[in-house]
Amino acid sequence: MLERILLLKKAIYQFVYTMSIGRKVGYADMTAMSEIDEIGINQNLNVRYNSDIIYTYTGSILLAVNPYKSINIYNTQNISEYHTCKLGDLSPHVFAVAEAAYTSIVDDNINQACVISGESGAGKTETTKFILQYLCTVTSNVSSWVQEQILEANTILEAFGNAKTTRNDNSSRFGKFMQVCFDDYNCIKGCVIQDYLLEQSRITFQSEGERNYNIMYQLVAQGQKNIGIAKSFNLKPPEFYKYLNTSNSEKINMHSESKKFDAVTMAFTVLQIPQFVIDGVFKVLSSILWLGNIEFIDVDGEVTDFSSSDQEVISIISNLLGLNRCDFKKVLLIRQINVRGNITEIPLKIKEAIENRHALAKALYSKTFTWLVSKINSCTNPGQDGAKFLGVLDIFGFENFSHNSFEQLCINYTNEKLHKFFNHYVFALEQSIYEQEGIYFNHVEFTDNTPCLEIMEKPPRCVFKLLTEQCHMPKGSDSAFLCNMHTEFESHPNYIKGSDRRLWETEFGIKHYAGLVIYAAGGFVEKNRDVQQDVMFDYMSCSKDLFIKDLSKYQDFQFISSSYPRGSSKSKCTVSDNFRHQLQSLIDVLQNTKPWYVRCIKPNLQKRPNTYDSSLVLDQLKYLGVVDIIRIRREGFPIHFSHEDFIVRYKCLMKYKSFENPEKYLKNIFQISGMPPTEWQIGKTKIFLRNEVYELLETNRKDTIYKNAVIIQKYWNRYYCQKSFIRNKQAVLKIQHAYRGWRLRIRFMRMRRSAIVIQSRLRGVFAREVAVALREMKRVDEELKRRDGMYGQLTSINTHTLADCERLIQEEIRVLAHISENIQTEPINDNNDSESNTTRPSIQQDSVDLDNIFDFLCESNGSLDSAPIGEINDNIKKLVKYLDAEELCKYMRGELNAERELHIIQYIIGLGIEREELRDEIFIQCIRQSRNNPNIDWTDRIWLILCLSIVAFQPSKLLFRYFVSFIKKNMIDLDGKFRQYSQWCFDNCKSTKVSTRMYPPSSVEVAAMRRLGTIVCRFFFLDARTKAIDVHPTDTAGDAVQKLAEKLNLITTDGWAIYQNRADGEEHIKSYDYLYDIISAWEMKQSTYTSTRKTANASSSGENRFVFKKRLFKLTQELSQDPVEVSMLYSQAVHSVVKKDEFPVSEKVALQLAGLQAQVALGDPSKQPKPEYYSDINSFLPMRISKTREQQFWIPILAQAHRQYGSSRNELTAKVLYLSCVMQYPLYGTTMFKVNYKGYWNMASNIILGIHFDGLKFINPEDKSVMLQFKYVDIESILLDPSDSFITISLNRSAQLLKSSRDESSFIESQKCFVFETPQKNEIGSLIISYYPPLSNWILNNLECSKKYKGTTKEDRLRLHQNVVLCRRQLVDMNIVKKPHDLGGFLRNTLRRLSKHRLEKLRSEQGSSMQDHGEIYKGFSHTFWAFSKQQIPFCLSTISDQEEVVMVQVFDLILTFSGLGTSGESIKRAEDEHVRIIQSIMDKCMKKEALLNELYLQLIKQTTDHPDANSRVNLKNWALLCVLCSVILPSMKAVRKYLIAHLKRCSSDFLSEEGKYARFAENCFFRTQGTRRRQWTPSREEILCTTNRRPCYAKFYFMDGQYYSIEFQPSSTTNDVLEIIKKKIGLQDNAKGYSIYEVIGNSERSLSSEEKVCDVMAKWEKYQVTSQQGIQVTFTKIKYCFRI
Repeated sequence: MLERILLLKKAIYQFVYTMSIGRKVGYADMTAMSEIDEIGINQNLNVRYNSDIIYTYTGSILLAVNPYKSINIYNTQNISEYHTCKLGDLSPHVFAVAEAAYTSIVDDNINQACVISGESGAGKTETTKFILQYLCTVTSNVSSWVQEQILEANTILEAFGNAKTTRNDNSSRFGKFMQVCFDDYNCIKGCVIQDYLLEQSRITFQSEGERNYNIMYQLVAQGQKNIGIAKSFNLKPPEFYKYLNTSNSEKINMHSESKKFDAVTMAFTVLQIPQFVIDGVFKVLSSILWLGNIEFIDVDGEVTDFSSSDQEVISIISNLLGLNRCDFKKVLLIRQINVRGNITEIPLKIKEAIENRHALAKALYSKTFTWLVSKINSCTNPGQDGAKFLGVLDIFGFENFSHNSFEQLCINYTNEKLHKFFNHYVFALEQSIYEQEGIYFNHVEFTDNTPCLEIMEKPPRCVFKLLTEQCHMPKGSDSAFLCNMHTEFESHPNYIKGSDRRLWETEFGIKHYAGLVIYAAGGFVEKNRDVQQDVMFDYMSCSKDLFIKDLSKYQDFQFISSSYPRGSSKSKCTVSDNFRHQLQSLIDVLQNTKPWYVRCIKPNLQKRPNTYDSSLVLDQLKYLGVVDIIRIRREGFPIHFSHEDFIVRYKCLMKYKSFENPEKYLKNIFQISGMPPTEWQIGKTKIFLRNEVYELLETNRKDTIYKNAVIIQKYWNRYYCQKSFIRNKQAVLKIQHAYRGWRLRIRFMRMRRSAIVIQSRLRGVFAREVAVALREMKRVDEELKRRDGMYGQLTSINTHTLADCERLIQEEIRVLAHISENIQTEPINDNNDSESNTTRPSIQQDSVDLDNIFDFLCESNGSLDSAPIGEINDNIKKLVKYLDAEELCKYMRGELNAERELHIIQYIIGLGIEREELRDEIFIQCIRQSRNNPNIDWTDRIWLILCLSIVAFQPSKLLFRYFVSFIKKNMIDLDGKFRQYSQWCFDNCKSTKVSTRMYPPSSVEVAAMRRLGTIVCRFFFLDARTKAIDVHPTDTAGDAVQKLAEKLNLITTDGWAIYQNRADGEEHIKSYDYLYDIISAWEMKQSTYTSTRKTANASSSGENRFVFKKRLFKLTQELSQDPVEVSMLYSQAVHSVVKKDEFPVSEKVALQLAGLQAQVALGDPSKQPKPEYYSDINSFLPMRISKTREQQFWIPILAQAHRQYGSSRNELTAKVLYLSCVMQYPLYGTTMFKVNYKGYWNMASNIILGIHFDGLKFINPEDKSVMLQFKYVDIESILLDPSDSFITISLNRSAQLLKSSRDESSFIESQKCFVFETPQKNEIGSLIISYYPPLSNWILNNLECSKKYKGTTKEDRLRLHQNVVLCRRQLVDMNIVKKPHDLGGFLRNTLRRLSKHRLEKLRSEQGSSMQDHGEIYKGFSHTFWAFSKQQIPFCLSTISDQEEVVMVQVFDLILTFSGLGTSGESIKRAEDEHVRIIQSIMDKCMKKEALLNELYLQLIKQTTDHPDANSRVNLKNWALLCVLCSVILPSMKAVRKYLIAHLKRCSSDFLSEEGKYARFAENCFFRTQGTRRRQWTPSREEILCTTNRRPCYAKFYFMDGQYYSIEFQPSSTTNDVLEIIKKKIGLQDNAKGYSIYEVIGNSERSLSSEEKVCDVMAKWEKYQVTSQQGIQVTFTKIKYCFRI
């Protein structure tokens, strides 16, 4: 009869659905059902389930029935439909619940929680994914990167926390509560995950039909597919591992599991977890699998040992975990007991050893899982969580298996707790509020599970307390626990002893809200203890693997910070205690949020689609209390407001507001809104509403607020526009007033100035008339006086004439005598009026017309006595030194070909760039030639030189005003092209860039200037794109970067730079370098190459181009928010990985990157990709990897990588993923330079020096591994050798070197000084300065050649030259120098008087060959003091004949050393011969003061006025002078003064190498001055260092066996070197009692404080030469000594 009634009810419901609803399938909200019972609800769910409608509302609670198949209702279109829609507007969906929770956060600013519950296999995990997907999609301004991280975190948690069970193929074996955090703008800023009770027993044992955790099978499957991974982690087939074969589960799908493993590794990459950490995780997993294969053997019942097969397993696990083999054996076989600090070791029995092995495996996996959750939290929410969050609770469902253990008890306890919270929220709390407020309602009865919770958790006697007691007892057991349970709860209604009396000793049962569950008590006590593997983790803290070491130190801080009952400790807290505290904290969080419920229902036990088991669903509906939920949702009032809040929120609906009677006012609101009285009630303090009334009130309120807001905006806009108009009107009136006043003042000033000019002109006319009259009167008076004195003058004429003749004769004799001695004669000033009257006409006759530069250049070079004319003539001679004047005239007339014209233009402007004193002369001559020039073509060529000159260098301050006036005048007077020339010069003469060009203009620049245009330069990018911009002649590389950034819409230019790509390599262009100079340098190099190889084409030397790319990487782990910069960084990363192969990319990672690169380049792969898309293998893979296989094998592999790693990703996401992967490599952002190590170590000398933002790295060029690295703060000094390609890096004593794990790197652990040879030393120094400015002092002092020095003025040069002349005169007056031998003069053979014409001719001939270098003083000409290629026949100073013979030989040695033989021809000698020559010279001259002074005079002579200052001969002489100044100084004060004047004069030249040597010699002079005299000639090392302008260095050994290489000056004393050593090793300045000892063989000697260290080194060299045994000598830093 009952069955018939049920069938009748089903038929009635089916009829009702068909007739009343029509096309709708069932009830979307079951609160709308007329008759509520369990059968009707079940039938409604069945009808909707069969129509693939799995979601149904019960008020705001969502019921979800698992379809066990894919339904297309979760795409982007569905998300957009539910966005901004209210709950109930559309069909039921999990998206609607997520939208309601998110809207509540935005509107009410209240934390939300989505509680997802149901049995195992009901679909809780998938529902969690859909909620997270919805939130990440609809949240505005959320970063796609944050979205990827939150979603990919689920991938990792599913792999490590899910497993197959009999009820679910992907069952969550842990609970998680995900808090999605929002900021003040309601945007997602991160996600925090809390895990609960991972099922550890599954690691070592699985029931029938179940599996271990998913990651175990995925790792093993990948090892079968990838041999490299199998070797790295020692992986075997799944059948090999016992932990994977404890149950007879189905066969593993290797292909599917391998693809899931790739997804997990990609998720690790997205979360930016380093590769070594990922490898460490997999090593731990492999170790756990190998642990299960250890087979113990029983020795005598008390001791356990390993079997023969265990030895290999132990070795593998030890290597994987980086442990000592003996320590690991000790962990497996021995237990340690700590009693009051005394540790006792007890051998484990075989059963205990097996349990210990299982506990070890579970502890490793549990700690790894907890570490992963913490790492995911730090990645997805690195301290950015806001005050608001939306929690998603995915907790394990109610479980009732055939065998239920401790884990099922905890899981079911959790469901009881949540069910209690749900009942309290839905039933108890709601009805208690109704009763307190005194409103009418129908009371709803519900199932209360409080008794069941009390038996499990209520103290003092409950299930968990009894279990904890047994865990704390020394011999606690499961049987004792079960006996206590039977005794304590025998009479409790929710407790039974077991399903069968025969099993009372092994099991017990609890009646849960979902039904009776029988638990097997075996293993409860052991699982609750959770034995800590402290000894194992202590050994792991010393592991060689960084991740294993970090894992051993990791602690779960939630457990540490939890509060425990009084009298307990952390070590005694059990698993159940921890779990209860966690669960209570979760309930506390949920109570402070607004909960939303999703009840997941399992339709059948077979996990089949389209199968609905009504009885199974009915059971779930019963214990879920769905009928009661529907009834209270329909009959209750879920919306509550206090009276005050309701009035404040909805008073806008009332037109007349009165608050005298609040209750009446509340009723008026409902009456005006037309609300039915049955849908609302007024309580004592609150108002209760149903959803329909609440939604209607909210709609009316929003409409009213919108209308009022529009009115307010209207009036505000009117007010704002009116105020703005009035303010603008007043501003315009003020501007008009000011402008009119300014215009009238200007007019008045012009009129006043005109009046003043007119007055001045009239006054000038009157003054000139008066002056003419006065001059006429004065002339008449003088004429009268002259007539009166005529007679007296006639009488004195004869006397004066005779005296003048006699004086002229004597003058001619003196002039002839000086001419005969090849000396230029100075004019004789006897203060005689007649003589001055005689010489003045001759000067006027020799004047030159400078109005035409080319006519002036064509004139003969005569002797000019006038100083200004001589100076101009000297400048013009320099200007046309190598040019023929006739060719200059031809250039102006246009008679030369284009090539010759370009050569003349480049040479003139090149002279102006090189010599500052010629620049104004070039401008003046061009101005003169362009004025009033009748030929237009000639004028055009002059203006071309003028325009090219103004952008190459600027006129001086004195000429600038006149130059600007000339340009302005031509801008007014000229027209056409000449006016454009003038405008160009005017625009560029005010350039703010003070530095001049480095090179003359190129042919391209000259051609552009002819058409008054600029050069259009094309800049190349690493993604094969180009951009062309106009480059002005004054544009630097920094200006070009700004232009490119504006054209590319690049937000910031920090770190971006321009490189020049040449055939010989790539070089960075400094920001202050002119791009036109770079183009000129290219052209000069091209012309040089063409001239050396005339048969080759111009393009054979390579194509020159500008390349724009990133130079400085200061934040290598942060992604830019600029999409343009991300795209360019992606292109640069692809170039570094594929083309340059700068990173140690494995084949697997290379394929992943290639897949992402193909996605960017080709888009989404089609179903059948064409092979030609991937034919260019080298554009996707590095050559190192692509050459391992042939091309036909790579094409399908690349296509598969494209589909696997790049599919369905947009272009920006693929680029970001590519960049994120590359950023994980330590070498990312490192600029690499190939260097050659100059020293001794176990590694190769050719390495790569990497410059990174945080320090320097030494990289192995073979495998790109970092051999050594240190930070910039550890660098003490960096020296760039100015004479060669050496760079020296010295470290602090306390520097911490980060070494690789290789054995050979241990050799350089204590090394603190490194010397490298590289032609890119300046680029390395510049890059180091950019990253770490504090080192700029070291580097900039060495980069002297690149500094822009201010040119020495003419006054400075004259002053320095005059000091040298005065010193020479002092040497002559003191008879220190010997007068040159008289070889016979012209005057002695000629006694006749010469005519004036003959005398002027001889004077001009002699003057033309003297070069005006100085004066003749007492017979000493300039040739006596200047450089000589020939051997001197006599010495310069006054010495004995025997000494003179020696010094003549010394001068011959000087010629030989400089590269000149006795005949003056250049020769080549080896370095050793040069050192021998220097030592021979010093040995001959150091003993005698006279010889030493003579040597200094000879060297000063050889370094004075050399024809080519930068020649090898001159620099060799300077090097010898530097050595001499650093060793010993001249004894005579006059010679020393002459030496200083000579050095200062030559050091003023900052453009040549001679000036550098002069400054170095000057520094050596002042350091040597005042020090102790040297006793030995310098050693070979000292000579080589000094000639290369470098400090000397030596090794100083310490008593602990260490040594340091110390650099010091040649003149440094023992005290000076001690101070250097103190600073080097960090010794305090006040440390006394230290000294340097000289150790020779077995003897040692303390060096005196004033003794020179280089002198001791020279003595050693002498001893080594004379000694046949060659005793080794070293410096030793001595121990502390006492002074008495």
